Amino acid sequence: MSRRGRKLVAPLLLLLAVAGLYAVMRWTALERGRLSLLEGSLRDALAPAERGITLVVNRAGGWLATIKDYRRLQAENQALKEEVAALRAANVQMEEYRQENSRLRNLLNYTEVNRQAFDFAVAPVIGRNPSNWYHTLTLGLGSKAGLKKDQVVVTAQGVVGRIIAVTPTTAEVLLILDRDGAVGGMVQVNRTPGIIEGSPDYRGYLQMVHIARDAPVMENQVVVTSGLGGIFPRGLLLGTVVRVLPEPDGLMKRAIIEPAVDFDRLEELLVITRVKGGMGDGVSGAGTPGNGRPGSGSSPAAGL
Repeated sequence: MSRRGRKLVAPLLLLLAVAGLYAVMRWTALERGRLSLLEGSLRDALAPAERGITLVVNRAGGWLATIKDYRRLQAENQALKEEVAALRAANVQMEEYRQENSRLRNLLNYTEVNRQAFDFAVAPVIGRNPSNWYHTLTLGLGSKAGLKKDQVVVTAQGVVGRIIAVTPTTAEVLLILDRDGAVGGMVQVNRTPGIIEGSPDYRGYLQMVHIARDAPVMENQVVVTSGLGGIFPRGLLLGTVVRVLPEPDGLMKRAIIEPAVDFDRLEELLVITRVKGGMGDGVSGAGTPGNGRPGSGSSPAAGL
């Protein structure tokens, strides 16, 4: 080959390469109206495999996403459970604060109404004997707070009992429901006197004994302390007569009294630490009579 022919080989090869590349581009273009026989055959042969691979990949991706979402949802669910538990505990605590505030407000109102007659100390109930429920209870204040034996214990509703023993930090209260916790009482409307003690046959109730047969004692009459005996001031609310029964000898009768105090739900009490002038004939600051809740046994009002 001559020297001139060798010079033309390089441009000719470049031209052929460009032409070949253009032909390949035209042959594999995406917008072609028609595929080649070889390309069509290959696509038909590989289509099932492509569908299988696509299906496996999609399902695997879905499974992975599901597992990831499950773990996330599980963590969120646990966090929500903990939040709900915390909110429930906070709600319970708030309800306790609300009820305590309501009880203390009632006690405060009672002390304000009776501040000219008495000085008071607020004491929490810290103990009760389960086998002696209606006899004694223990207060969380003692001699360090000025509490003494024979001081009277009340609520805003009425009389609870009197202190029978004191330590520096506690005090034991004998309830008026106990037979040994007898109180001098009287019917408020007509001043009929009698001894008020725990009823032996109606648990959780009081009874007025030694009443003359012709004494004007009737149902729904309010009974207050008489002041006799030197311990309980006069005019403190005891309860309401719910039944009058004759004594076996026929000469006397007794009155069954529903206590004004709910002895099953005592939490904070007032101790009268000093008597200034007494309450006269009124029942200042006392709640509505007849709110006591007997513990068990037959109700004396059931036969009315």
